[in-house]
Amino acid sequence: MYIHKKYLINNESRDIKEYKTLLKKISRLNLRRSSKFNILAILGALNCVDKKNLSDNTGIYVSSEFASITSVKKVLDNNEKNSMIMPFDFLNINSNNVSFYVSQSLESNGKNMLLTSDELSFERAIELALFDIEIGEINDALIGLVDESLLSITDFSKYAVISDNTGCNDYSGWLYLNQDKENALCKISTVAAFSSLEKFDNLISTFDSNQIYANKNAKKYLDLKSKNKLDITISTTIESIIDFLDKDYKEMIYISMDSRSKGYLFHIIKG
Repeated sequence: MYIHKKYLINNESRDIKEYKTLLKKISRLNLRRSSKFNILAILGALNCVDKKNLSDNTGIYVSSEFASITSVKKVLDNNEKNSMIMPFDFLNINSNNVSFYVSQSLESNGKNMLLTSDELSFERAIELALFDIEIGEINDALIGLVDESLLSITDFSKYAVISDNTGCNDYSGWLYLNQDKENALCKISTVAAFSSLEKFDNLISTFDSNQIYANKNAKKYLDLKSKNKLDITISTTIESIIDFLDKDYKEMIYISMDSRSKGYLFHIIKG
């Protein structure tokens, strides 16, 4: 499978008005009452791909760790104060709307969905998208990881656990991929899941790469296992791939592991 497009928004928390202003320049959709979560998703997706060049059967997979958490918090606060909950505030807590809005903005007729999976949301989205392409259900896949900064929520640690600084910034990262080798940025040669440390050890022993990227859980385990300190870059999957593409590397391995020692290994090569 080949990656053709990439795009990343990774900003310190900003007011929704700033993102709406940027979105108005590239979209005519009426999103005046939409949530910051939805706006970030659409803005990132539209900047990643040109809807005029999309196939008629592009699947859209939006992943998220926290989804519309600030909208949910707003509704809960109003409820505790016995204040009236406005209709659009209530609608915005339905996180599943986000994939529909992205699909609408791109005028895409393919399948669309939101996926959340503790610490491995984007990785599971890639796994599903690749499977859908392989069985011919879609031709292309647009896969994103979207979260709004939690720093605007007082005592956010009561509602969400942050790892690898996920949740500190407004985030909308996207990859566009298909089976076409021509003009591709790189190839995802392997996506392998593991369900235990033993299975991970067996898996990684089959790869030999000097460029290793990982999330915090994976790096911690690799450092404990290795006698020598390994040169491992800690980041998210999308940031790792973008960093890899911007440097003069020929291949890379990315390892994402959750707190239960389950996860994924990606092997990506150029050329």
